[in-house]
Amino acid sequence: MNIELLGGRNEIGGNKILLEHKGTRLFLDFGMSFKQSALFFSEFLKPRKCAALSDFFELGLLPDIEGIYREDYLKHMGRSAENRLVDAVFLTHAHADHAQYLHFLRTDIPIYCTDATKIILQTLENTGSNDCSDLITACETFSFYRNKKDGLSRVTRKNDEHVVSRDYKIMQSNERVRIGCLEVEMVPVDHSLPGSCGFIIYSDEGNVVYTGDIRFHGSHGELSRNFVGKAKSVKPTWLVVEGTRINQDDGLSESGVEQEIKACIGKSAKGLVFIEFPIRDLDRVNTIYKAAKDNNRSFVVNLKLAYLIKALGDLCPFSLNDVQILVPKKSWGLLDKLGIEQKQVEQDYEVWERDFIFRANSITHEDLSKNPQKYVVTMSMWEIGQLIDIKPQGAIWIKSSCEPFCEEMELDEERKKNWLSHFKIQEYKAHASGHALGQEIREMIKEIDSQYVIPVHTEYPELFE
Repeated sequence: MNIELLGGRNEIGGNKILLEHKGTRLFLDFGMSFKQSALFFSEFLKPRKCAALSDFFELGLLPDIEGIYREDYLKHMGRSAENRLVDAVFLTHAHADHAQYLHFLRTDIPIYCTDATKIILQTLENTGSNDCSDLITACETFSFYRNKKDGLSRVTRKNDEHVVSRDYKIMQSNERVRIGCLEVEMVPVDHSLPGSCGFIIYSDEGNVVYTGDIRFHGSHGELSRNFVGKAKSVKPTWLVVEGTRINQDDGLSESGVEQEIKACIGKSAKGLVFIEFPIRDLDRVNTIYKAAKDNNRSFVVNLKLAYLIKALGDLCPFSLNDVQILVPKKSWGLLDKLGIEQKQVEQDYEVWERDFIFRANSITHEDLSKNPQKYVVTMSMWEIGQLIDIKPQGAIWIKSSCEPFCEEMELDEERKKNWLSHFKIQEYKAHASGHALGQEIREMIKEIDSQYVIPVHTEYPELFE
């Protein structure tokens, strides 16, 4: 058994783990490396689209290996077509550092994941605007077609015949699939994203356990404890274990976050409550929903979260009708202009956003301004400009997300504080990590009792010795 870390070594995220045994080759995750990318790129400096894969190879963002990348990108780089040399990709969850670079993979590579993971990736593709959003389907790039005037036009997603669906395979809890000489079992775990899981890989040389990202203090900690029990029972030879917080031994639980948010709203809020959180963390979304409800307030979601709640359906603990949807002014800002046809208003919004503009539970900045004591409002740095329309009085801001971990995030945090200061908004904090504490990781390793431990997703691999 050969286990190669092609991403996720000495860094948090970027997981790309290649397993090879007797000719069978599997990837466990295929994510973006935030650390490596931040060395060369920023919000305003991106890899060049015209270079296809070249920038990614040159700067170590992707491994330059044969048989895994899309043919249209290789052709644009002057490379010949390659035979597929990987049998499948197994995704633990849909966070960018585990799944973003699926965009660059061949479309005929089967991708195994949970139903929730595929739904989240689909919402990212449908609502995203970056150059790496071919997650569920892939549009042929750098290609032309003959138009009606017999000239050449560039292929876009409007050309359906040039859009191919990726080969997704949905796995159920504790389901096993055979890939070549390996058998892979999916086991759910608790993490800050729905549908997260770990994998157990069975072989005639010994078994491999891969935790993915895991925690024990979330709303579904029993899933992670069951995973540990299952992993122990297979007596693994190798344990590939995440270690994000191996150097930390304190932090709130998800239930603790709920109590803090609930108390903060009840004691400190005289006006609007704005709350900043990872919108795809369904546990956190549910925590905020319950805290708002306990304080007789309505939870107000943004358009992307509304889209996700609708897409998840029964996988979400509440329905879209249980919340309010904040519709912001966009483009020409026609939303609050009198006498404007609905069709004209809709043109201010992306196609996927239009379903949420005129719902019975949709509201605008005017509703927030008139009844500030009624609402707990989803807000982030990307939407903070709406404060100018809302003009909040006596509002508070609850930060329920991780602290900045790079220079760009620190700059964003400073800008946010300037906005809060301008509108005299008091900030509070209540957050629980999506990753296990150091002591929990050590106890997990001891309990599973593998022959070898391979730390990944950590900046402190030496602490595993």
